[in-house]
Amino acid sequence: MARPARRIDISEDADALLRELETSPYTHPKVRLRASILRLHRQGWSIPQLSAHFGRNHQAIHHDFTRFEERGIPGLSDECPPGQPSKVTPEMEQFLHEKLQEQRFWNAPLLCECLAQQFGVGIRPRALANHLQRLGYSWKRARYSPAQTLDPELIAPHQASLETLKRGHWTAS
Repeated sequence: MARPARRIDISEDADALLRELETSPYTHPKVRLRASILRLHRQGWSIPQLSAHFGRNHQAIHHDFTRFEERGIPGLSDECPPGQPSKVTPEMEQFLHEKLQEQRFWNAPLLCECLAQQFGVGIRPRALANHLQRLGYSWKRARYSPAQTLDPELIAPHQASLETLKRGHWTAS
């Protein structure tokens, strides 16, 4: 005899939270997938349909349902990954947010120095860059430009040497 179809009840509030998780670009891909599975299940999709659509086996779908029934929305994310915990604490994250709001140029090594001075914690620039990317920040190329336009009378005597530098010294002779 076949196993009865499993149905779980998902409230309107939970569905709204699942929709936010499903559409947020900052949500982990696994959590986004599980939110999609639960939303489609709420719309009436069966486990075999979900399994075929997402390319996952039936047991994985059942496991996602069980996680949601036992722990709710927080159950969609995986447990803490193995390995060393992050050195960046919530206080440090707040400090970084404040620093990045300042009107100045910041790069990862400069931010690492600030964290070392403020909190006494040594973090490598690449690790900090990865952490900031997870927080939604992205790096832009910094360009140096003069604060004001240069006076043409000051540039004129040096224009020839500037052109030589642009072409390269081997073509100047």
